[in-house]
Amino acid sequence: MVFIEWNKDLELGFEKIDEQHKQLIDIINRAYETSLEKDKKKRNEILNELTEFVRVHFSTEEKYFEECHYAGAEEHIEEHMGLIEKVLKFKNEFEEKDCDCEAFLTFLKEWLEEHLMVMDKKYVKSLKECGIK
Repeated sequence: MVFIEWNKDLELGFEKIDEQHKQLIDIINRAYETSLEKDKKKRNEILNELTEFVRVHFSTEEKYFEECHYAGAEEHIEEHMGLIEKVLKFKNEFEEKDCDCEAFLTFLKEWLEEHLMVMDKKYVKSLKECGIK
């Protein structure tokens, strides 16, 4: 079962960023599948992968922001920091005790869809004008 489905509406038109968004969706989908299995070790591995991948992806976007002098960078980076804090908080809670994976996955899904459809769409024009492909 797919928790989040990639679709053309999520595409931004930047090869590296779109590929990373697809990878992020894949990780979240695997986290969803793992949450159904109740395998704490697998869930922890997926959380570690998610945490690391989010940092890699955000650094890619932020590098482009700096390179292109994107005016909305500060607000966008604050959103990134908020997600990293939430993921780390969940990860810590999960390591201490079993927590509500469903609520966290729903949060991730809603955050990702909102972030891609609203926040990320804001930088498209600026990055394209700058020559990012």
